[in-house]
Amino acid sequence: MSQPSTAKEQGGVLSGVMPTTYNANDPITLFIIQVIMIVFFTRILHLVLSRFRQPRVISEIIGGIILGPSVLGHIPGYMDTIFPVVSRPNLNLLSTLGLILFLFIVGVELNPTVLIKNARVALTISAAGIALPFALGIGVGYGLYHAMGNDYVSFSSFILFIGVAMSITAFPVLARILSELQLLRTPVGSTALAAGVGDDVAAWVLLALVVTIINASNSLVALYVFLLAIAWVLIVIFAIRPILLKLIVKTGSNDNGPTVTMMVITLSLVLISSFVTNIIGVHAIFGGFIIGVIIPHEGGFAVGITEKIEDLVNVLFLPIYFALSGIKTQIGLLNDGASWGWVILVIVVAMTGKITGATLAARFNKLAWRESLTIGVFMSCKGLVELIVLNIGLDAKVINDKVFVIMVAMALVTTIVTTPLATWLYPHEYQRKMELKRIGHSGPGDGSQVSDETISTKKNRLLIVLNKVEYLPPMMMLVQLLQPLSAFVKQQGEKDTSVLSKSSDSITVHVLRLVELTQRISTVMKINENEETLHDPIMNIFRTFGQLNFVKVKANLAVVAQQDFAQHVAERAEDTDANFVIIPWGGAGAIIDDPSNPFVGPKEKKETSPQVAHFTQEVFSEVSIRANVGVFVDRGLGVSSLTTSIENGISNISVRVFLPFFGGIDDREALSFVIQLLDHPNVSVNVLRIKKSSEPTENDAILKKNTFSTETEENNTQDNSEEPQRPSLIHKISSASAHILNSNDEREASDNADEELLTQTLKSRTGVVASNARINYTEILSSTPLQTAVNRAKEVVGRKDLIVVGRGRHEATFNHRTEFLDILKNLGDYGIDTHKILGDAAQAFLSGGVAASILVLQAKRTPNSPKLKEIA
Repeated sequence: MSQPSTAKEQGGVLSGVMPTTYNANDPITLFIIQVIMIVFFTRILHLVLSRFRQPRVISEIIGGIILGPSVLGHIPGYMDTIFPVVSRPNLNLLSTLGLILFLFIVGVELNPTVLIKNARVALTISAAGIALPFALGIGVGYGLYHAMGNDYVSFSSFILFIGVAMSITAFPVLARILSELQLLRTPVGSTALAAGVGDDVAAWVLLALVVTIINASNSLVALYVFLLAIAWVLIVIFAIRPILLKLIVKTGSNDNGPTVTMMVITLSLVLISSFVTNIIGVHAIFGGFIIGVIIPHEGGFAVGITEKIEDLVNVLFLPIYFALSGIKTQIGLLNDGASWGWVILVIVVAMTGKITGATLAARFNKLAWRESLTIGVFMSCKGLVELIVLNIGLDAKVINDKVFVIMVAMALVTTIVTTPLATWLYPHEYQRKMELKRIGHSGPGDGSQVSDETISTKKNRLLIVLNKVEYLPPMMMLVQLLQPLSAFVKQQGEKDTSVLSKSSDSITVHVLRLVELTQRISTVMKINENEETLHDPIMNIFRTFGQLNFVKVKANLAVVAQQDFAQHVAERAEDTDANFVIIPWGGAGAIIDDPSNPFVGPKEKKETSPQVAHFTQEVFSEVSIRANVGVFVDRGLGVSSLTTSIENGISNISVRVFLPFFGGIDDREALSFVIQLLDHPNVSVNVLRIKKSSEPTENDAILKKNTFSTETEENNTQDNSEEPQRPSLIHKISSASAHILNSNDEREASDNADEELLTQTLKSRTGVVASNARINYTEILSSTPLQTAVNRAKEVVGRKDLIVVGRGRHEATFNHRTEFLDILKNLGDYGIDTHKILGDAAQAFLSGGVAASILVLQAKRTPNSPKLKEIA
């Protein structure tokens, strides 16, 4: 009579069951502990190593080594409790599935067009970069075979495997490094990437051949396995791929990204292909790689399918795989000088072979020696592909644990030194020098001297920064306002039509499209597939706008890490010799459409993210030594005028501009900008000069909620129908001031400069500007200049109009601090970041409820002006 089965204890920890106790019938508890430890530990390690520009695979390998027997394994009972041997098959199964998907992504990432475009150079470098290290690897393999006790395996299999392992280049890690160093569009970057594609394909073919030989019982079986593998590749290319392409088009996945049906079909093909290659006798990962290679790159399908699965693979599967590699890596096996000698020898041979072969091949293709050497360094990067190869060799028992540790050390070192070596060999200054040499320039602007004058009379070389599609309409509107009437010349000869043409007075707009470089593989793929801004929809829209409005538009697309945005803007300003840089404000106070939800109207942002604050602050700091800087806070510029008529080819925009002039270098630059806007026939300008009085005046104003209701008729209509609710004052405002001119001489010089500019432009009735009926100039005294300015602005401008204000953060003539604090107490605050970056005046207009858009302008610093450290 059989014994009744005992029911499983359901009380869990309440019944005294330890979560770390492995239960083969219910392994999920310990599995979750293991995964959380691996993912969190490697992520924290990456936060540290990423500061040294190290790829994520380094933190995952080192994290696995630390979590394994080499470090934490010395704690008594640790390995048996957290990573018991019986639990590892579960981790191994999940990691192998993840590895199949990862190799599928690697195959998708290998865009054949990259190789075809640079076929001759790429194939030459790839062949030399494989042949030399492969030959040297065979020599090293001969010594390792006899010194490390690998006599149990065939000598030919061992040296072939070592040769392949020494000749590999990790294409995914290489692409990531090139992206981070902003080299993908340089001759060095494009050449290294194309050579990496060829190298990667050749390495996987060689590895498949080696695995076939290893797994076969004799030479005849090995031949059959290899032939079957080739047959499957041909079936995939000539039978499965055409059907897949038709399904992609039929489901609309080439236009709108992969549908759910196509995801099911594609992933099923990946698993089926892995199953076929595995039962043939080649590793299952080759099946995923083959399907990845046939995925089409046209229409964005390749990028779309990568975006769908890459996060799960990169966040969960790969860390587990490399952590298991680290657990297998027993550093303690290198317990004598001879072992460490072999480590050094393997590292030297691996780097020497790769660097020498690739460098000589690059030099043969007429690249400079320094560029050739940099390509050689990039090709020596081993990365995660090397770890995959080594694990295959260890699992197949081609190499033992000691050789595995030596090769892992080599993979780590060659990957770690890639970025520092490449940065040292190919610094940014040298890149710029070579670029200018190739285009025949000696410096920015073809060697022309840039004027050092503080106020430029015309800002006709603009650099506009775009990083989101929602910034397109306001930036277009601002550029349209800056286009002078003289740019439109009516051609005679046709009675019924007027043909407009560009003149030499039109402005030139350099558009810099910034795309954030993230940790995702799909970001790098987008860079590779959109090699020129011609393929970027935002750039295409702006180009079309330029053609329709006779604006010279020159576009540039840059994919950089977010912390490098400001530096790239500064470099681009110098390269284009721009005299005015405008960036959009994405922080508190801006009214922006939500592109993810077209059914919801535009909303006012209430907070400023640290990323936006840091970027804007850095632009003010870094770019103002090269050009004037404007930060544009869009709140609906020109929106009410979009339905107006077009007369003589010029849209009847009708925008009013208000400038409060307090004095100082930034306000003088703001006045210069406003005067330029008068070149547009439908712009009217109100300039209000406010002199601070020590005594109360009739112009004084105290802003309180709902105090002022005197507005123009237009402001009482739709423009101001929705008054935003102001956030309460929750931030403590620093009492430290911006840089104020304290010495009497400096203040007097600034006042004289103010007076001279106003006299030349507005006070002299003989001047063209002063006699313009579309400009109104008023000069008043007030003991509350900020609040008076806000009050007047509410009377003059509405939602579709523009306020231009100097930032006033350096070389200001007086301090608004006391009055500014009163405004915040009465009306609320948009946060200390908003105030610190945009300045007191701009913050006052936002808190005061002025509906118009705001352009905050900071003047270019002259060579004699010190770089001031702002505090507030």
